[in-house]
Amino acid sequence: MGSRELASISPLHLKGEQGYYRLWTPFLSCCRAKMTCKDVLVFPVQFGENLELYFEEALECDSLRKENCICQQVFRNINSQVLVVRSDSNVGVFESAADQEVKCGSGMLFTIHYYSETGIPETGPAVAFSVQAGSKTYCMYCTNESGKRMVRFREGEPPKNVEDKIIDIVFIQKLFTPGDSMSFKFESLLMPGYFLAFAEEDSLMKLILKSCESGDEVDETMKIHFYA
Repeated sequence: MGSRELASISPLHLKGEQGYYRLWTPFLSCCRAKMTCKDVLVFPVQFGENLELYFEEALECDSLRKENCICQQVFRNINSQVLVVRSDSNVGVFESAADQEVKCGSGMLFTIHYYSETGIPETGPAVAFSVQAGSKTYCMYCTNESGKRMVRFREGEPPKNVEDKIIDIVFIQKLFTPGDSMSFKFESLLMPGYFLAFAEEDSLMKLILKSCESGDEVDETMKIHFYA
């Protein structure tokens, strides 16, 4: 196939249940450029009623590649409680802890894994979390149990590359409020609109997933501060 004169090619980001997808579509511009068919990524799509866009085949999310890590980070909520993961449990709990208790293997020192993105709109860096409890390392992930969305920990390290089947470990790090560079909120990539938060359950202050319909809503239970 010969080359064609096209207007510029720009990505259209689509948000679905499994994350963000990217479709390349032509947009008109005053500049014209010659491009070969190899330059254009094409997916079969069709439009339904009300101009709803449907994919004829399932698409995979763009992969994420690990860039760097920040080690030995302590996570605190607004009550100055420390996030703890026990080796005999798959849940995270916020507890009061003395400085001398925060040490290697205590389940309180987290590693933040930062990933470079290839298809996610730039709303914040993509991150994953791991923690050492005892002699083992556990990775935070999101899950749906009996219709309830939860955050859990499973044994293992976050992978170097994240594909669409394991985006349950990925969160988007955002400033909690503009101008405050010390406090953050973390939105699940698998479950958009759900953020890490804390709530009292079974007499414990547990790490949970909490829905936030408005990204600008200020909910202090979602406010997380981390430091070395």
